[in-house]
Amino acid sequence: MSGARDLEGHTVLVRSDLSQGLDAAFAAYLRDLAGRGARVAVIAGYDNPGGDVNPTLSLRHLIQPLQQLTGLPVHFVGDCVGPIAEAGLAATPAGAIALLENLRFHPEAKRHSRTFAIRLSVLGDFFSIPGGMPETASVWIRELAKLLPEPTTDLVVRS
Repeated sequence: MSGARDLEGHTVLVRSDLSQGLDAAFAAYLRDLAGRGARVAVIAGYDNPGGDVNPTLSLRHLIQPLQQLTGLPVHFVGDCVGPIAEAGLAATPAGAIALLENLRFHPEAKRHSRTFAIRLSVLGDFFSIPGGMPETASVWIRELAKLLPEPTTDLVVRS
């Protein structure tokens, strides 16, 4: 951890494919961002609901494992874009994690939509993909990376 509170008052969107599960390196990365003062918003796809809301594929079941692995409070947000996501993030304090609902519930994510990236970008100040950009990344992931900077350790945040 850098020790600096350089992300204080900022939201970092962290992309993960939780179909692969949670691991210690991912948890350490989230703790580092939270320790730097960020509100950490985990945006993730899980399984393949085909753009339909399927309660059995909700990310809600990952709240407890993520909380145990990180040792941080995890707030579940019932959508990943729009007013519900905005309100859920606004209610999440700095230094905590917001787990947003399954991205794949939105057909726009499946269509590789640039519009979906724009809708996600309003939620955060920074965007990060631990481990780097996947070779087979969806268009919306690549577009979101163009819209929001990555939270580097040498940030000088000015308000």
